[in-house]
Formats: sequence, structure tokens, C-alpha cells
Amino acid sequence: MGRIQVLVAAFAVFALLAFAGPAQSADSLGVHNEQIVTLKGKVVDLACEVTGSCASDCGGGKRPLGLLTEDGRLYVAAKSNTIFAGLLKDIVAQCGKTIIADGLTTSDHDATLLMIQRYKTSDDGAWVETDGFAVDWSKRHAVPVDGKMTEEWYRNDWVVKGAVARRGKLGEN
Repeated sequence: MGRIQVLVAAFAVFALLAFAGPAQSADSLGVHNEQIVTLKGKVVDLACEVTGSCASDCGGGKRPLGLLTEDGRLYVAAKSNTIFAGLLKDIVAQCGKTIIADGLTTSDHDATLLMIQRYKTSDDGAWVETDGFAVDWSKRHAVPVDGKMTEEWYRNDWVVKGAVARRGKLGEN
């Protein structure tokens, strides 16, 4: 290999290392005090962890879930990859199991929320998007999951529209 070929190859490797992002990283949402994080922990029933009142199967998706990391920090798992939608459907099957969560934390007034955008069940496992709500919503409304109507589901949902019609945009009526 000639000197120029070695330089070109070295430059190509440098460019790949310098400009390539991590294999997986959460997307910033521009939320106040957000931090992009990748956390490993056990999916837990928050009420069980905090009060000792434990339901079988983490309450079957009817109780808030969290992520308990190995260092003992408990995060409230508050949001999925779908705007204004929770992620119970996406992670309830993982309750009691360890996952690697990729997402954001946001903290204010001593409270920290975890927004999980994707997760995997092992270090070498495939990432699973937390889009279960969007997938189900699009099926119920017979629209494409990657379309504008699903992206803005909260503007197109008949239940939301009915509540706004009855109570007003801020629930004041």
C-alpha cells in the first residue's frame, strides 16, 4: 500500500470516528433541564417500591412504572416516544426484568422524570422503540403509523375532541 493510500485510509478512519455518533442515542426534545441518558435498571411498580403495596404483574399496566438502577436510584418512567402518551404498554411486560433504557431525564423542583424513547433487554439485544401507543392508535383510527394524523394524535382523537368540546381547552367549562 502506497503512502497516499495509507493517508487516505487513516483520514477515512479518523472521519468515521470523529463524526459518527453513538450506536444509539435519544433524541433531544428541547425540554427544560433535559439530559440524554442511557440507564440500566429493573422495571418496577412505583407504588410497590415506595409503599410496599405490591400488585401481581405490576398491576397489569394500571399502575405507574419506574426504573430502579443498580445504584439504588428510582426514576419515574413517565413518557414514551409518542408525544403526550405514556409508555405503560411498552414496558409493562418487562416488569421485574432488567432493561437498558435510552431516553431523557428532566428535573425540576427535586423531581426527576424519565422519558424512555427505546429500550433493549440485553447489552447485545436489539433496541425496541416505545411507540406502542402510536401503533395502537393508528390501527384503531385506520391511519398510517408514520403519518401526520398519528404524529398529532391528540389533535385527531375523537375522545380528546369530545372532552375539549365538553370542558374547553383548559377544562374550564
